[in-house]
Amino acid sequence: MFKNKFFLFTFGIAILAMVVSMIIGADSTQSEAPKAEDTAYATDIKNFRSDKDTSMKNAKDSPIEDKANFKGLYYFEIDPKFKVIALLDRFKTGQKFTVSMSGGETEEYEPFGNATFEIDGQKCALKLFKSENNLLFVPFKDKTNGTETYGGGRYLDVEMTAINGTEIELDFNKSYLPFCAYNHSFTCPVPPAENTLQIAIKAGEKTK
Repeated sequence: MFKNKFFLFTFGIAILAMVVSMIIGADSTQSEAPKAEDTAYATDIKNFRSDKDTSMKNAKDSPIEDKANFKGLYYFEIDPKFKVIALLDRFKTGQKFTVSMSGGETEEYEPFGNATFEIDGQKCALKLFKSENNLLFVPFKDKTNGTETYGGGRYLDVEMTAINGTEIELDFNKSYLPFCAYNHSFTCPVPPAENTLQIAIKAGEKTK
């Protein structure tokens, strides 16, 4: 009688351990498995970068001087947290904003609006400018400049379709270095002081 009870108790413990192990294993598998939307997003960014590398190697206006040995640009790992939805405060049309250029001259840009958002709990704000081809131009600086990225800052192009009412999607995984980072014969816009972020945007293009 005692042996049977001991056997049943031991057997029950073994079954319980197996069930717990299966549940933990299932949870672990679920947490490690990439979400379908994340996989599609990563593929989109990889294709975006591949197209950029091809353009930098073959385009006539590319800043790359030694195109024969060009193997591609350097990038941070793709990180979805740097694709943010920002609140958009549009400006009245017709305004002008003077932007300094890397060569010492200035150019006039038309500001489109301010975008405010948070990354890792840090509040951020950027001024957006109207550009060609129905794009918005976002020059910015962050804590990676001078170490992992170009000291003069980086850029982000945003399609008008990224606007949804009072919100706009900013994807820093698509941010890039200005041409003057690769070739000093180019003159590039310098991000204005108000577009300096007090965080490290470890996303997009980097120097090495």
